[in-house]
Amino acid sequence: MHYKKMANFALFVAGWWVALLGGNAMALIALFVVLMLHFFMWRDIRDIFLILGFIFCGFGVEWAFMLYGVQEYQSSLPPAWVICIWAMLATTVRYSLSWLIHKPLHAALAGLLIAPVFYLNSAYFGPAGWGRPVWQCLLSIALVWGLLAALISGVLAPLVNQMDAVENRVG
Repeated sequence: MHYKKMANFALFVAGWWVALLGGNAMALIALFVVLMLHFFMWRDIRDIFLILGFIFCGFGVEWAFMLYGVQEYQSSLPPAWVICIWAMLATTVRYSLSWLIHKPLHAALAGLLIAPVFYLNSAYFGPAGWGRPVWQCLLSIALVWGLLAALISGVLAPLVNQMDAVENRVG
Protein backbone atom coordinates (compact mmCIF):
# COMPACT_ATOMS: atom_id res chain seq x y z
CA MET A 1 0.00 0.00 0.00
CA HIS A 2 1.25 3.45 -0.85
CA TYR A 3 2.62 5.37 2.15
CA LYS A 4 0.18 8.25 1.61
CA LYS A 5 -2.75 5.83 1.77
CA MET A 6 -1.40 4.36 5.00
CA ALA A 7 -0.96 7.87 6.41
CA ASN A 8 -4.52 8.66 5.31
CA PHE A 9 -5.94 5.75 7.28
CA ALA A 10 -3.68 6.42 10.29
CA LEU A 11 -4.89 10.04 10.37
CA PHE A 12 -8.50 8.88 10.41
CA VAL A 13 -7.92 6.40 13.24
CA ALA A 14 -5.93 8.93 15.29
CA GLY A 15 -8.61 11.57 14.69
CA TRP A 16 -11.32 9.09 15.64
CA TRP A 17 -9.63 8.37 18.99
CA VAL A 18 -9.05 12.07 19.72
CA ALA A 19 -12.69 12.86 18.93
CA LEU A 20 -13.98 9.94 20.97
CA LEU A 21 -11.84 10.55 24.04
CA GLY A 22 -11.55 14.33 23.86
CA GLY A 23 -15.12 15.43 23.25
CA ASN A 24 -16.45 18.20 21.03
CA ALA A 25 -13.62 20.74 21.29
CA MET A 26 -10.86 18.21 20.70
CA ALA A 27 -12.88 16.63 17.87
CA LEU A 28 -13.03 19.96 16.07
CA ILE A 29 -9.28 20.42 16.49
CA ALA A 30 -8.65 16.87 15.27
CA LEU A 31 -10.92 17.46 12.26
CA PHE A 32 -9.03 20.64 11.40
CA VAL A 33 -5.67 18.85 11.59
CA VAL A 34 -6.90 15.84 9.60
CA LEU A 35 -8.40 18.05 6.88
CA MET A 36 -5.31 20.27 6.62
CA LEU A 37 -3.00 17.27 6.33
CA HIS A 38 -5.40 15.55 3.94
CA PHE A 39 -5.53 18.48 1.52
CA PHE A 40 -1.78 18.98 1.86
CA MET A 41 -1.19 15.36 0.83
CA TRP A 42 -3.85 14.99 -1.86
CA ARG A 43 -4.73 18.51 -3.08
CA ASP A 44 -7.99 17.41 -4.71
CA ILE A 45 -10.94 19.74 -4.17
CA ARG A 46 -13.41 16.98 -5.14
CA ASP A 47 -13.00 15.59 -1.64
CA ILE A 48 -14.99 18.54 -0.29
CA PHE A 49 -18.12 17.06 -1.88
CA LEU A 50 -17.59 13.77 -0.07
CA ILE A 51 -16.82 15.48 3.22
CA LEU A 52 -19.93 17.66 3.06
CA GLY A 53 -22.04 14.70 1.99
CA PHE A 54 -20.75 12.65 4.91
CA ILE A 55 -21.45 15.50 7.35
CA PHE A 56 -25.09 15.74 6.25
CA CYS A 57 -25.55 11.98 5.97
CA GLY A 58 -23.85 11.45 9.32
CA PHE A 59 -26.14 13.93 11.00
CA GLY A 60 -29.19 12.15 9.59
CA VAL A 61 -27.97 8.64 10.45
CA GLU A 62 -26.91 9.57 13.97
CA TRP A 63 -30.14 11.46 14.59
CA ALA A 64 -32.10 8.40 13.42
CA PHE A 65 -29.98 6.19 15.69
CA MET A 66 -30.81 8.51 18.58
CA LEU A 67 -34.51 8.62 17.67
CA TYR A 68 -34.80 4.81 17.59
CA GLY A 69 -32.69 4.21 20.69
CA VAL A 70 -29.68 2.70 18.94
CA GLN A 71 -27.29 5.31 20.39
CA GLU A 72 -27.66 7.69 23.31
CA TYR A 73 -25.52 10.83 23.42
CA GLN A 74 -27.16 12.71 26.32
CA SER A 75 -28.21 15.51 23.95
CA SER A 76 -31.11 16.28 21.67
CA LEU A 77 -28.89 16.38 18.56
CA PRO A 78 -25.89 14.31 17.51
CA PRO A 79 -22.81 15.78 19.21
CA ALA A 80 -20.08 17.54 17.25
CA TRP A 81 -17.53 14.80 18.00
CA VAL A 82 -19.66 12.24 16.15
CA ILE A 83 -20.14 14.47 13.10
CA CYS A 84 -16.39 15.20 13.06
CA ILE A 85 -15.74 11.46 12.90
CA TRP A 86 -18.04 11.21 9.88
CA ALA A 87 -16.14 14.05 8.18
CA MET A 88 -12.81 12.39 8.92
CA LEU A 89 -14.11 9.08 7.56
CA ALA A 90 -14.95 10.84 4.29
CA THR A 91 -11.26 11.60 3.78
CA THR A 92 -10.54 7.86 3.49
CA VAL A 93 -13.08 6.92 0.82
CA ARG A 94 -11.03 7.84 -2.26
CA TYR A 95 -7.65 6.93 -0.78
CA SER A 96 -7.07 4.28 1.89
CA LEU A 97 -10.49 2.72 1.21
CA SER A 98 -10.34 3.18 -2.57
CA TRP A 99 -10.07 -0.60 -3.03
CA LEU A 100 -13.78 -0.73 -2.15
CA ILE A 101 -14.91 1.65 -4.92
CA HIS A 102 -17.00 -0.16 -7.55
CA LYS A 103 -17.21 -3.19 -5.23
CA PRO A 104 -20.48 -2.65 -3.36
CA LEU A 105 -20.64 -6.24 -2.04
CA HIS A 106 -17.16 -5.97 -0.52
CA ALA A 107 -18.04 -2.54 0.87
CA ALA A 108 -21.32 -3.84 2.32
CA LEU A 109 -19.46 -6.67 4.04
CA ALA A 110 -16.88 -4.23 5.41
CA GLY A 111 -19.61 -1.90 6.71
CA LEU A 112 -21.53 -4.83 8.14
CA LEU A 113 -18.52 -6.10 10.11
CA ILE A 114 -16.39 -3.04 10.91
CA ALA A 115 -18.92 -0.32 11.79
CA PRO A 116 -20.35 -2.17 14.81
CA VAL A 117 -16.83 -2.46 16.25
CA PHE A 118 -16.32 1.31 16.02
CA TYR A 119 -19.70 1.98 17.64
CA LEU A 120 -19.00 -0.60 20.34
CA ASN A 121 -15.76 1.22 21.14
CA SER A 122 -17.64 4.53 21.18
CA ALA A 123 -19.95 3.18 23.86
CA TYR A 124 -17.17 1.45 25.81
CA PHE A 125 -14.50 4.17 25.75
CA GLY A 126 -16.49 7.32 24.98
CA PRO A 127 -19.60 9.19 26.03
CA ALA A 128 -22.04 7.24 23.83
CA GLY A 129 -24.47 4.72 25.26
CA TRP A 130 -27.04 2.18 24.16
CA GLY A 131 -30.78 2.84 24.17
CA ARG A 132 -31.73 -0.80 23.59
CA PRO A 133 -30.11 -4.17 24.22
CA VAL A 134 -26.59 -4.12 22.77
CA TRP A 135 -27.22 -6.92 20.27
CA GLN A 136 -30.17 -5.03 18.78
CA CYS A 137 -28.12 -1.86 18.48
CA LEU A 138 -25.16 -3.63 16.88
CA LEU A 139 -27.44 -5.44 14.44
CA SER A 140 -29.10 -2.14 13.46
CA ILE A 141 -25.72 -0.46 13.02
CA ALA A 142 -24.43 -3.37 10.93
CA LEU A 143 -27.44 -3.32 8.61
CA VAL A 144 -27.43 0.46 8.16
CA TRP A 145 -23.69 0.58 7.54
CA GLY A 146 -23.80 -2.39 5.19
CA LEU A 147 -26.31 -0.57 3.00
CA LEU A 148 -24.58 2.78 3.39
CA ALA A 149 -21.14 1.38 2.49
CA ALA A 150 -22.57 -0.32 -0.61
CA LEU A 151 -24.20 2.95 -1.69
CA ILE A 152 -20.98 4.91 -1.14
CA SER A 153 -18.94 2.32 -3.03
CA GLY A 154 -21.30 1.80 -5.91
CA VAL A 155 -22.73 5.29 -6.43
CA LEU A 156 -21.27 8.20 -4.46
CA ALA A 157 -17.51 7.61 -4.77
CA PRO A 158 -17.68 6.79 -8.51
CA LEU A 159 -19.68 9.99 -9.11
CA VAL A 160 -17.07 12.08 -7.32
CA ASN A 161 -14.27 10.31 -9.20
CA GLN A 162 -15.96 11.14 -12.53
CA MET A 163 -15.85 14.86 -11.85
CA ASP A 164 -13.29 16.64 -13.99
CA ALA A 165 -10.03 16.32 -12.04
CA VAL A 166 -8.15 18.96 -14.04
CA GLU A 167 -10.50 21.81 -13.19
CA ASN A 168 -10.78 20.74 -9.56
CA ARG A 169 -7.10 20.58 -8.64
CA VAL A 170 -5.92 22.84 -5.82
CA GLY A 171 -2.52 24.50 -6.21
